[in-house]
Amino acid sequence: MTISVIIPVYKVEKYVRRCIESVIAQECIDFNIECLIVDDCSPDGSMSIVHDVIDSYKGACISFHVIHHEKNMGLSAARNSGIAAAIGDYLFFIDSDDYIPKHAFTNLVSYLKNYPMVDVILGNSLCVEQNSYTNAPFGDTPTLIEDKWKIYELVLNRLINRNAWSKLIRRSFVTVNDILFDVGLLYEDVTWTYKLYSCASSILIIPELTYIYENNPTSIIHTPAERSNQLIWSFTFIVDSLLKHSPVIQGKEVFFVAHHLFASHWMLIALDLYDRYGANSDTTRYLCAVKWTLMKNAICHVRPLMVLYFLVLFNPIHLLLKWKVFRSNLYRMNRIVYKFS
Repeated sequence: MTISVIIPVYKVEKYVRRCIESVIAQECIDFNIECLIVDDCSPDGSMSIVHDVIDSYKGACISFHVIHHEKNMGLSAARNSGIAAAIGDYLFFIDSDDYIPKHAFTNLVSYLKNYPMVDVILGNSLCVEQNSYTNAPFGDTPTLIEDKWKIYELVLNRLINRNAWSKLIRRSFVTVNDILFDVGLLYEDVTWTYKLYSCASSILIIPELTYIYENNPTSIIHTPAERSNQLIWSFTFIVDSLLKHSPVIQGKEVFFVAHHLFASHWMLIALDLYDRYGANSDTTRYLCAVKWTLMKNAICHVRPLMVLYFLVLFNPIHLLLKWKVFRSNLYRMNRIVYKFS
């Protein structure tokens, strides 16, 4: 069995050595590793470090392949290039400023003996900055989810990891369902994992640590002002994409309320960025159009409580978000709407 590890590289010379060395440190007992490193035209010394590390590798269970982009195309395109080139049985994504613990793949693969047909194995990940684990709510035993209703409930209530990394994913499942990343999008993991979970017939959530997310002060999440217009457009696109792909089970649309509240979460983030930084005219029009779609859907489906809640997306009600007490109770309001709509 082969795991295709996909690592996009762009401006990570401080971190990339640790990332690749963490792959080399894996104990390949029942599997081999195909490590696909995608050079997205990194302008710094990242790729020199990459070649130094892989040229020094003397082992036999890891095959390294470097994919070069002719121009910088972004994280989504880099991951898509990795998917297209992969030939392994399973995919595993690593961001090059993060790394994986020593027994990550051994722990993931060990579960395939008892769950050979599972589409996705979701390993536990540690956020170093917050000292928190993503799978903490699921306890210390593996949780198999084969019920589509339950999968959607976890996704729409934001109870399951929404990042591309920390998952062992059957490659054939990805290719058959054409689960690719939206190119040009920031926070592309949101739409990609939504597609992933929507198509999955089974997900296994395990307690073992398989990924370590580090704090990179130069990442997009820490420098929003530099790419504010693209961020606002991206979050608006996420909402638009969600509204165009409602949850469907056995041919019927389901979870109308939870799905629209989930979409409104990302719209509020877009609006918060818009309030702070503004946006160009095209992005502003796009933001307003999608915001109104949310409201119109609630009106057309006769959801009065949801209509009242969505007023927070519009001025003057939106101005109340400047008050800390109102902002801190927004999630509680969201849960009330979810329960009674």
